[in-house]
Amino acid sequence: MPPRRLTGARTDQNAMRYLESKQHSAQLLRLALPLMVRQNAAYHPVSYTLWYEHVAGLNPSLSAALAARLEESDALSEEDAYRLYARHISERDAAVLETLQRRLQALLESTAQEVATACEDSGRFRRSLQQGRSDLTNEVSASAVQEVIGRLLSEALRMEAATQTLTEQLDARTRDVLSLTKQLNEAHTEALTDPLCALSNRRGFMRAAQELCDSEQGLEGAALVLIDADHFKWVNDTFGHLLGDKVLRAIAEVLRANIKGRDIAARIGGEEFALLLPQTPLQGAHSVAEQIRLAVQRIRIHGDRAHDTVGSVTISLGLALGRAGESIDELMARADVALYAAKRDGRNRVGVS
Repeated sequence: MPPRRLTGARTDQNAMRYLESKQHSAQLLRLALPLMVRQNAAYHPVSYTLWYEHVAGLNPSLSAALAARLEESDALSEEDAYRLYARHISERDAAVLETLQRRLQALLESTAQEVATACEDSGRFRRSLQQGRSDLTNEVSASAVQEVIGRLLSEALRMEAATQTLTEQLDARTRDVLSLTKQLNEAHTEALTDPLCALSNRRGFMRAAQELCDSEQGLEGAALVLIDADHFKWVNDTFGHLLGDKVLRAIAEVLRANIKGRDIAARIGGEEFALLLPQTPLQGAHSVAEQIRLAVQRIRIHGDRAHDTVGSVTISLGLALGRAGESIDELMARADVALYAAKRDGRNRVGVS
């Protein structure tokens, strides 16, 4: 059955913000946790967002999908959680982003029309002044002078009112544009960012990669590194998902420390990461991949208890260099072959395609 929607449970669909009070969000937490406990997915932001929106009744399509799984008594895996998040939350966020972009475009068009109308009023006022000067060039009677002055005064008052209206409209539009721009930036970030690792998510990575692919040079000369945490399921099963999340965040931090300029780092799956290095020769890309591998190997993750310490964390990496006319999917396929070879040959190494 769909969840009962709590009083006050709501979202601002334009800004993708949750608007519940602290009291209501505490109620939702109490409802969501028992459902999360029965799943195999970890207690990370992706998983909690699913159940939060479900128990709050905020996302009917998501609730329908989760209700079907609950009826089957089929616990959600990590892959299930990320797939549901991508379909029912990330896609919605992308739709919100598109809506905000349309609203901003409409606002700018409206502002342009108001300015155009003001320009027409200004032209009319200028023509009135020119006509008045022409009327006063020759000898005219006092009554004619008064008539011209009256007409010009009327036009001046009308122009003053139009200018005041335009000023107020532009002030309002400025506030609207600033508000929409802020919402647009927030929506763009949320739609393209992985919430756990604060890197680009798969959608953000693919968008950036496609932009590079569509550029004049394309992917030629760009290096792609696919990264997979070794034995990550064992880490989760042995130490729990909280330590597993710490491992993923630590790997993400290493990636951030080793990118610069136009480099793109992303989390594209559960324990899978990607690094795209534009205009990077194979030797340079291999050096970066080795630096990352060694830095991750030095990571030591500690839990809340003294004995909760993950040993050496290692990763396997697959490297491929882009070719002329190659698509991002083709490049990823070659890098994936190199990654598989690295795992097959013993893990904790860089494979090259």
